[in-house]
Amino acid sequence: MPPVMIDTTATRECGKCGGLWIEVAAFEKICADREQQSAVLGAASPVPVSKPVASGALGKINYAPCPQCGQFMNRINFAHCSGVIVDVCRGHGTWFDRDELREIVEFIRQGGLESSRQKEKHEIEYQREQLRTQQLLSGPSSEMFGRLHSDEDRISGLSAARGLLKFLIE
Repeated sequence: MPPVMIDTTATRECGKCGGLWIEVAAFEKICADREQQSAVLGAASPVPVSKPVASGALGKINYAPCPQCGQFMNRINFAHCSGVIVDVCRGHGTWFDRDELREIVEFIRQGGLESSRQKEKHEIEYQREQLRTQQLLSGPSSEMFGRLHSDEDRISGLSAARGLLKFLIE
């Protein structure tokens, strides 16, 4: 795959399908930098009226190998809600089928990434509240409760009280 520059970011493009391979740091830069995003949008091909679907491709999922390490990549919905499914090798980068990078940049520019982050923060806070509530309702665990109120503890406490009373009375 020959290298292709998007502004100052190096990518590799497949001449056959128009897909792009972008390494981790380069993709993070595109997600964070509006100038990089503008370059992506400026270099993108026009939006097709409808995505062409290869015959027999409906319902079939193909896992692609990472161009660097050869391991199969994970397919994820970018930001868990963008609707753009990309192939990711955590250590090396992301494969974008034709026009997927443009779709992601548009998603980011429309506030989708920030919205996704806010949803995740709210979900984490909700889970914390649920955990706190569960901890308060359950009280001490039965194992700990059993240890605190065992017969040995009672006998020991009574012996200590008896010894204190003897000391005070005598």
